[in-house]
Amino acid sequence: MNYTFDYINRWRHTRGYGVHSPLAYRIVKDCIRPDAKYGFYSDAYLDFEYRDDINGLKNSKMVIRLVNLFSPKRIWVPGCDKRLSTALKMSFPKIQLVTQKDYPKNVDFIICSNGDCQAMWNKMSALPECVMVAFGKELDVPEGATLMICNKRFSIAIRRIGMGFVSYDV
Repeated sequence: MNYTFDYINRWRHTRGYGVHSPLAYRIVKDCIRPDAKYGFYSDAYLDFEYRDDINGLKNSKMVIRLVNLFSPKRIWVPGCDKRLSTALKMSFPKIQLVTQKDYPKNVDFIICSNGDCQAMWNKMSALPECVMVAFGKELDVPEGATLMICNKRFSIAIRRIGMGFVSYDV
């Protein structure tokens, strides 16, 4: 009985209800669990490339929607999957995609699928505003993060100027 109540209570939060931060609400409603279909140039390409990997397809489309929401100038993807880098280039030709292994300067969006995501975030602590999407591992609350959104498949850490710390489990 308690499990059922807990499930119903958590279900409200998975749809964005109960999320009090306007930015977190937009991330949940527009990126993680969108109500409407988004049409990006890369969607057909991603459907073809990830036809055997449902989680990879969901993750890639979520990254495309997050990049669209935050409009970064430089994205760092260490050890980038070729399919995702091609999709990012197709959807956002003006964004610079950095794939080097050492820490670049002035990136404002990091996509981490392997390696030590916590160390990457800490190394980039000098950046005033930054977004990190980490797949496969839950991040501990990173130093300087103002917004954390966690799930079993991914963690999103955001550093924004003038924002107090908020954390959500979706």
